[in-house]
Amino acid sequence: MGRPEKPIEATEPALARLAAWLREQRERAGLTYRQLADRTNYHATTLQRAAGGRSVPSWKVVEAVARECDGDLKTARRKWAQANYWAHVPRPSGSRRPRAPRRVDPEQVDTFADLRQAMHEMRRKADWPSLRELDRRARGRGRRLPASTLALVLKGEAPLHKPVFLAYMEACEVREVRRVLWAAAWERTNNARTPVPVNSRMHHSEFARAMQSSSGGTSTEILFRLWVTLRNSLAAERPDDPGPRAAAGREGTDDIPPVPV
Repeated sequence: MGRPEKPIEATEPALARLAAWLREQRERAGLTYRQLADRTNYHATTLQRAAGGRSVPSWKVVEAVARECDGDLKTARRKWAQANYWAHVPRPSGSRRPRAPRRVDPEQVDTFADLRQAMHEMRRKADWPSLRELDRRARGRGRRLPASTLALVLKGEAPLHKPVFLAYMEACEVREVRRVLWAAAWERTNNARTPVPVNSRMHHSEFARAMQSSSGGTSTEILFRLWVTLRNSLAAERPDDPGPRAAAGREGTDDIPPVPV
């Protein structure tokens, strides 16, 4: 009979639950760590650390243990995602566990700090892919997300340029209609710092593309917000002096260009 395992050392409840679940699966399967190592091709020490609770193991290790012990993969994924999420939430030294950050509304964003908070939330919903994985996904779409640059952006130590923001949202698989709202939030936030005229043609093309690619289940509220963004952009570009009216459907007129549906 082997020596009893050391107590779980996790200070984060979600990580402690994951470690306890991994131990329970191994004990239920009646396997030692050496036997489990032979089946998973992971070293016994790696498996012991995964069930120790001191740090979040990789998903591949958790998945391997769950499969070899006939554990439920959905439960394993949920427990791992929760532990991984709370491990990435910053907290002041000596403080208790913080509350989950509030969901950032793109309509209310007015600082780049809010945009960075939203980026952390997007990454959490994507099950916390590594920075290298995000770069790999971006390259597959013809974009670039260097891990070193992205790390500085997420820490607030480098400026958040729009191409990086757009590539990041695509890599996190944010829905098209949400990406349009966040792109408008970036424009609004950036213009508040450096007043630059926003071209309404860009909003019009993005709105049209969202309407064409969105499914029939797109909420009316989101589509209405997109329309308001386009309308406000057009209104901001109207000259103070009305002057002679231009042809219908062109910029600088009271007529909103038709949007193909």
